[in-house]
Amino acid sequence: MPSITSLGVGSGIDLEALVSNLLAAEETPVTNRLNLRATEVQASISAFAALKGSLSDFQSTITDLKDLSDFQSRLTSSSDSKIFTATATSDAVVGNYDIQVMDLAKAHKLVSKSFTDPNTIIGTGTLTITQGSDSFSVDAGTGSLTDIRDAINDATDNTGVTASILTVDDGVGGTESKLVFTATETGAESQLSITVVDDDTFNEDDAGLSQLFYQDGNVNNRLTQLDPAQDGKITIDGFEASSNNNIFSDAITGVTITAISETEDPLVDPPETLSVSLDTFNVKTKITEFVEVFNLLSSTLDQLTSVNGATGTGGLLTGDATTRTLEDQIRRVLFSEAEGLSSLTNNLVDIGITTTDEGKLAVDDDILTTALNERFDDIGQLFAGEAGVATKLDDLLDRYLNTSDGIIKAREDGFDTQLEGIQEDRETLARRLERIETRMRQQFAGLDALVAQLTSTGNFLTQQLDNSSKIINRNNN
Repeated sequence: MPSITSLGVGSGIDLEALVSNLLAAEETPVTNRLNLRATEVQASISAFAALKGSLSDFQSTITDLKDLSDFQSRLTSSSDSKIFTATATSDAVVGNYDIQVMDLAKAHKLVSKSFTDPNTIIGTGTLTITQGSDSFSVDAGTGSLTDIRDAINDATDNTGVTASILTVDDGVGGTESKLVFTATETGAESQLSITVVDDDTFNEDDAGLSQLFYQDGNVNNRLTQLDPAQDGKITIDGFEASSNNNIFSDAITGVTITAISETEDPLVDPPETLSVSLDTFNVKTKITEFVEVFNLLSSTLDQLTSVNGATGTGGLLTGDATTRTLEDQIRRVLFSEAEGLSSLTNNLVDIGITTTDEGKLAVDDDILTTALNERFDDIGQLFAGEAGVATKLDDLLDRYLNTSDGIIKAREDGFDTQLEGIQEDRETLARRLERIETRMRQQFAGLDALVAQLTSTGNFLTQQLDNSSKIINRNNN
């Protein structure tokens, strides 16, 4: 008997379709259930991703409100920034000051007389350059302007002076070269003194290396002073203050003044004004942003948890305990009284922040402005103090958003585990269907063979009966 390679060949019955239909009946309800579970989990993942994004934005805004120094910042303004500019720390006292710039700090600059060119040899020996109590010495080498310049600039113990060569017109159609010495720092303490040990044994004459001799007030000086070593000098409300540069950081506590240019005529011109004020604008901006971002978070929570009254359908996180608890905790922090603060400023309501009927926050600009002007430091404590709103909210949100052990991370891990479980259920279903199909095919193959055998036997008997009938009919005839 030939073997049957495809179900139904022997019996003529469409057993392949029957197997497919039976397998589909086994697979479809389970697959639909798994697909529904997967869709629900994916929806929850998307919902928590949206929630986490809004919470992260809110926390970023809170971070800008939890630094107490931000509520102690000061603004400065100069009536003429071409004369001076200023900055202030939180230590600065609010007030106005009259400022005049009497002198700008200058670096000491000396220049030699004219020589033919940079390679002119003026003399050999040793130069010692002194600034205050510091000094260093260099060998003049060949004695050329170039060698002297390089020896000074390359000295490892250089105290703060650079040498350069100027080659300029000599006024009669040619050029001439001069050696220039410049202190690298401004101020009187950086004044240069240059002494010489001249190989011609005369150290202060106008020959040889002595041509570079210079000491303040010495009648034998051979260098010309282009710029004096000068401290910066300003007056504050008529009182004088000095600095070895043009920055005055100790004259007014918490204020740094930078002199830009000298007052043209201190005796005639009125002083410029330095104003130091509270930085209420920056703080007000941060508080307004805080309210705006909270309202965005509130809208996100509404979308995720509200129920449509008309359709009765809920948001993706309607009834979710984690979300409900989070919202309750945030609102509790927002409107609880901060311990240890003045009764005038221990609640957001005290600075004009209230709740609307829709659950959003609103700011009364007049109340906030008054509070900032009258209780600036108290507002800092309300937000950034140990018991402050921003401090508490940041701690709360960190418990939810922490990427290692946060509450939302735990929920996301749970969703991942559910998806893995669904995938395992799909694989289990596939293996079960494979076993069922194998069993069905074995059973139907046997049935197919049996039917084929019975059909063959029936055909044989029919043929024999037909032959017998023909024989009987022939004999009768």
